[in-house]
Amino acid sequence: MCGVLGIKGLTTLGQGRILLQMLTHRGQDASGLAWYDESTASLITSKSDSYPDLLEIDEKIETRSLLGATRYPTFGTRTDSSNIETYAQPFSFETESGSLSIVHNGNVTNLSSLTQQSYESDARFVVDFLGMQINKMKGDIEAAVRAFMESIDGSYSIIGILNDQLFAFRDPRGLRPLVMGKFENVSLVTSESVVLQNLGIEKFEDVKPGELVFINKNDVKHTSIVQRDHAHCMFEFVYFAHPCSYIEQRLVYDVRLELGRELGHRIQKSELEIDFIVPVPDTSRPASQGLSEVLNIPVREAIIKNRYLQRTFIMKSKEERTSVAKRKYLYTPTFIKDRNILVVDDSIVRGLTSQKIIKDLRKLGAKKIYLAVTCPAIRFACYYGIDFPTDDELIASGYKIEEMKQILDVDELYYQNIESLKKSIGFSDLCTACLSGSYPTEHAQEIRIRYLNGELVSRSHYEEV
Repeated sequence: MCGVLGIKGLTTLGQGRILLQMLTHRGQDASGLAWYDESTASLITSKSDSYPDLLEIDEKIETRSLLGATRYPTFGTRTDSSNIETYAQPFSFETESGSLSIVHNGNVTNLSSLTQQSYESDARFVVDFLGMQINKMKGDIEAAVRAFMESIDGSYSIIGILNDQLFAFRDPRGLRPLVMGKFENVSLVTSESVVLQNLGIEKFEDVKPGELVFINKNDVKHTSIVQRDHAHCMFEFVYFAHPCSYIEQRLVYDVRLELGRELGHRIQKSELEIDFIVPVPDTSRPASQGLSEVLNIPVREAIIKNRYLQRTFIMKSKEERTSVAKRKYLYTPTFIKDRNILVVDDSIVRGLTSQKIIKDLRKLGAKKIYLAVTCPAIRFACYYGIDFPTDDELIASGYKIEEMKQILDVDELYYQNIESLKKSIGFSDLCTACLSGSYPTEHAQEIRIRYLNGELVSRSHYEEV
């Protein structure tokens, strides 16, 4: 999972950096910009192993074609590398038709069946593979993208520059988001609409699944390449996306509000005595409001997030997640001591953060702790760009609900169900593979079978398939 950005039209590197910063919730491990330099007719790249504000660029430099990416590692290198060029986007390839640079959000699942080369980022493979297809097709981007879509299994939302031409395309099932809009004489395409909204753009549209778009400052050419059954990742709505973003015409905040309402109707039947609804910041705040509306119980910010720390879920290692989790939250004891509280979280993946929070609340004297989770139980690995590539690291995969209650030390545990999840999002053609074990693409299904047969036992084995 990454954040990607493309700009066509006169802009500065400083403006590109500002817009890229709005995608750091999608990746904080590394960042980069690539832009077309008219004076040399070449692509120039700058990369950082941290946030976009650490990119070494001259903010006043102007360009008419720019790419940007923030990295969340779900493939290859997991910790700091001595060579940032091997894992940080954008990546480039010299084709016979000129310089190609791309940024990629997603996960290629059949990489090893297409190459024997070892990669620290599947985005590096993507630019190599697409570049070779462009060579085969004598510079015809549309034909190259068609060959790409017919060969690549997995999820991908890709933005590219070939010489000075900006283009973008999305995988045939639309697993990852991609949206575009126009501001004055500048056209933009990016992972989330929040980037466009920041510029005051009110009209924007999704790049359709299996669609290729050529983006110029005054117009956009749409071409449908390959289409399959739609399967947008449900976790984008539950956790990953910014609450102000629109995905598939649905405001993420509204989805999370509705997730809370749906869960509230279930909890209402339990007739629990609850003093306060307590959101785990920040993602579960809208859902807590929805629960409050249904249960008529006030929301209290008993858990306060240290705003200067990063998102723990997307950190590179267990050790880093554990270290930051210990410093991530502060508490307001007035709303905790001798209280019955309903703690609301967006999801439970490994259970590390949940266990830490519940333990802290117990120490602060909570009388009863009920835990409501707006996402159904995540029991199966994701092969499409969310960082749980094996079942073993998922707490819900190894334990039943009653066992999880004991492990988490909560008095009651409520999960959303899949039907209510789809109802809240507003459409049913979602990827729910991590909830159901049913994968929408062929090679991911093969990986699943091999995993169940004991052939794949670790992350490295999965990536070698």
